[in-house]
Amino acid sequence: MRILHLFNWKLEDIFDELETIGNQGFDAIQINPIQPLKNEFDNAWWQTYQPIDFSVGNRFGTKNDLRKLCNLAKFYGITVIADVVCNHLAGADDGALKPHENVKEIYKNNPLFWKEMKPIYNWDDRNEVTSLCMGLPTLKTCNYDLQDRIIDFLNELIDLGVGGFRFDSAKNIALPKEGCDFWPRVMNNLNRKDLFIYGEVIFTDTYLIDEYCKYINVVTNCCGSDKDKIIKFSESHDTYLEFGYTRDISSHQITKNYQYLTKEFPNTLYYARPFDDEWKSDEVNKANNSLEKVYKKCL
Repeated sequence: MRILHLFNWKLEDIFDELETIGNQGFDAIQINPIQPLKNEFDNAWWQTYQPIDFSVGNRFGTKNDLRKLCNLAKFYGITVIADVVCNHLAGADDGALKPHENVKEIYKNNPLFWKEMKPIYNWDDRNEVTSLCMGLPTLKTCNYDLQDRIIDFLNELIDLGVGGFRFDSAKNIALPKEGCDFWPRVMNNLNRKDLFIYGEVIFTDTYLIDEYCKYINVVTNCCGSDKDKIIKFSESHDTYLEFGYTRDISSHQITKNYQYLTKEFPNTLYYARPFDDEWKSDEVNKANNSLEKVYKKCL
């Protein structure tokens, strides 16, 4: 699977690019979280990850926009992968570790839906990572009532034509061996079984990645034992916008790095930089269209 990450693109702006995306050898596009946001008028990139509800529609597009995109993408043989935020909801504007006032009351007012409102200090401590908050009010994803609402939301996206999901902050959602059955229960209650699903599990060791790979694929900057379960990238929106360590690398060099990854991994993600058409280059096209050789190498 070759995935083009169209971060912060409005859905309607993708319509006319789908033919080019398909011709470039991309099998899928990853779109922004489509959940309502605490501030629909703030274009700061991180606002994208502060939703207030598990429903469809925000400044990037409506239900009808998403349905149209999925139908058009299907015509060109492209899968639409929705980025979803299930680990947390929007935080207060003053930075306090509590739900934003615009978070829907059914979540905001239910104490059983929330983890202890204390920040993670030691990211190497799995108990802290899975039981405390990552700078935003974090949801207790082991709660079945909450899981059911997330399942309904994911199935609504599926009904609109979405063919896969990227779970933000998946590393913070505990595994069954850690006392939480979120992953098997949610995955087993989706209306389609042929989805391409991956979770964000970065800055960790092979052992933990392998544990997540028992339930979902993993997008990561690290290594796992099974290449078929890993989605690799030479750059992501995090490395470019948040951490900033790829910002000074030319987009052409990013493409060279991407070419190497396509030779080694059957699943890759290419981040389309803002106001940069490098993803349309001949080099990206050639890299994506080497997929058949990759699969032969992996057999």
